[in-house]
Amino acid sequence: MNRLYRIPLFVFNRLCPSRIFGKENLPEGKAVIVCNHLHAMDCGYVAKIYNKDIYFLAKKELFKKKFISKLLKSLGGLPIDRDNPDMKSLMTALKVLKEGHKLAIFPEGTRNKTGSTELQPIKGGAMIFAVKSKSPIVPIMIDRKLKMFRKSNVIVGKPFELTEFYDRKLTDEDMEKMNEVVTNKMKEQLTLLNQILLEKKKKGKNKKNENN
Repeated sequence: MNRLYRIPLFVFNRLCPSRIFGKENLPEGKAVIVCNHLHAMDCGYVAKIYNKDIYFLAKKELFKKKFISKLLKSLGGLPIDRDNPDMKSLMTALKVLKEGHKLAIFPEGTRNKTGSTELQPIKGGAMIFAVKSKSPIVPIMIDRKLKMFRKSNVIVGKPFELTEFYDRKLTDEDMEKMNEVVTNKMKEQLTLLNQILLEKKKKGKNKKNENN
């Protein structure tokens, strides 16, 4: 991965501040990172959490413009056709994991444009990569859509593995089960993040009352 990503990441951190919870949960070595998708630049939050040895799957349309393509590749972007992924793209993604790096995927497949943080139905690509490479999955959730100079909150969940699906031919039923597991893990993190923020808000009010 091109280390020039530090420059755009520095700019992103200044323009789009965020508060990260659970950063200690991100394991060393290979991992598939799954994150909800509210804005085109959500990859910046993930890169901020772990700013080395991380790659992103991004729709190939984003790589059409030369400047954007160069920027995405500097951040570890890997182009993929979301509707008809080719074998080369899939093998490149698997290679990243097998070499011990992290691969970030937005499993909803497209941005959530509903204005809500409620998770959309997820697709199975992330689970297949995790199972085929025997990698842990790390759920990450963002609490609201990115907005310039407004602080967002991001939580990193504890890694988990889909070990019962290793070394076997995956069926449609297996895919449904894996989707359910990953969806529940992601939703749990959003619930936990909301609880943490509520507690912080209560403590802030109590402290303010004590000072009055």
